[in-house]
Amino acid sequence: MKSLPENPDVLLLGEPSLFEIQPPVQKDEISQEVFQHNLSILLESQRRCTGVGMAAPQIGWPARVMNIGIEKSNPRYPWAKVYPLECWINPEIVSASENSSWVWEGCLSVPGFRGWVERPAEVNVRGYNRDGVQVEKALGGFMARVFLHELDHLDGHLFPHRVQSSRLMIPMGSFDNQQNWPEEWPSPGARITRPGEVSEIP
Repeated sequence: MKSLPENPDVLLLGEPSLFEIQPPVQKDEISQEVFQHNLSILLESQRRCTGVGMAAPQIGWPARVMNIGIEKSNPRYPWAKVYPLECWINPEIVSASENSSWVWEGCLSVPGFRGWVERPAEVNVRGYNRDGVQVEKALGGFMARVFLHELDHLDGHLFPHRVQSSRLMIPMGSFDNQQNWPEEWPSPGARITRPGEVSEIP
């Protein structure tokens, strides 16, 4: 296993490794010094980039590892609630709700844009934490969305793959003027939902 540098670059859309399915982590790897070092680098990279989540392949680590969480008010998603930082190793979906929700998703690997994305509103998930203990929990709202977004990274998908129409991809700067968008543009729910909020309206 390769040790990550202290301040790795965030890989951007177009990097071939971002489109690859990442390999699972063997349980006995979790306690190894290099693995724990890489976990720390992933966490610090998320903090440095003000991400609400980050997946290992985004910093060049080929592993099914990701973080989610918001330690304090986040400038990229100012209307999202604080949520404790969590490390997930070999995360998976146990079950997902039939009802959907929509969020303006962004990504550190796709800078400058947000997309209006539909995903399951609630999920039951499981995986290992950084101590190698298996965890299972229910997630809803914005953090369910973050979990699903980061899990997509581990399967070689980025949020533009989930956007149903090009009209639902918008430059970040447009949100500074969201209150003046034309009525029902680009869709009724998208127009009234701020970054970090969840909508049940398409």
